Amino acid sequence: MSDLKQTGKTNLGDPVESGVNMIHIEQLYKSYRGFPALRGISLQVKKGEIYGFIGQNGAGKTTTMNILAGLSRPDAGLCLVNGRDIRRIRHPGDLHLGYLPEEPHFYPWLSARETLENLIGPIQRVDELLHWVGLSPAASRRVGGFSRGMRQRLGLAAALVHNPELLILDEPSSALDPEGRSDVLRLIRELRQMGKTILFSTHILSDVERVCDTVGIIASGEMILQQPMATISQKYIKPVFDIELIAPCPPDVCRQLQAGVPVLALEQHHNRLTATVNDAQDGSIWLMSQLAEARVAILSITRRGHNLEDIFIEEVNGHEKSPA
Repeated sequence: MSDLKQTGKTNLGDPVESGVNMIHIEQLYKSYRGFPALRGISLQVKKGEIYGFIGQNGAGKTTTMNILAGLSRPDAGLCLVNGRDIRRIRHPGDLHLGYLPEEPHFYPWLSARETLENLIGPIQRVDELLHWVGLSPAASRRVGGFSRGMRQRLGLAAALVHNPELLILDEPSSALDPEGRSDVLRLIRELRQMGKTILFSTHILSDVERVCDTVGIIASGEMILQQPMATISQKYIKPVFDIELIAPCPPDVCRQLQAGVPVLALEQHHNRLTATVNDAQDGSIWLMSQLAEARVAILSITRRGHNLEDIFIEEVNGHEKSPA
């Protein structure tokens, strides 16, 4: 970090070789008073990537992250963090990671600088971290007067005091305004560029699409999807056409549209058709030609894509409907 004043950039870590698992979980189980919070989940986080961990409230995200941070022990299964078996550590500090809880708590009477200095970080590093998270102007202010976004920034700086290679962030952008969320996501991207590995949970799925390399979806204590974001985009995110008609589409025409090879799904709501297709070009040609042949008048047609929220809902609903 000694080059900060010369370059204007914070050197928080040298780039590392990708491909090595910083987190490796196999068949992890955890119960609380007989309630199964985790039901044999498995996940891997590679070195140097951003992993988005998503799920509904009560799905098991926080339980998993508490285990990864060394704050809880699994009932069964393998959990390696930074190459260390979670069952064999004596103290969470043995894992050498940075952890940001959903709502970080600090002594309100301390200033931001004093808060970081109490974490036994070098004084120079404290000032550089405050600058990096944008808190230099508030370094001497008491934390008790900080906004939620400022506390999140301070929590991120606290997680980085000891320069860990792995960061676990629980809802780092929750309850922030759009500008605050954008700032936090920018900092997360910069951490990846510095060679850090980040696992973060969130319920804001557009944030996952913006920054994540890999996505894991958990439901009812089970991992139901874990794939690279690029694969999800290619495999699951299909073109969708919203078609506004002058009058409701006749039932026989709707059936004919749905029977077309390019059409994966068709929904009708009054004068509106929503068609999910395999290919944008083939799908649009089929839809328009069939509607024109049936002399169905069109007001407008708009193309959009399935997003991660659509996929999340489909996967979770499919999991809940599947037999146990």
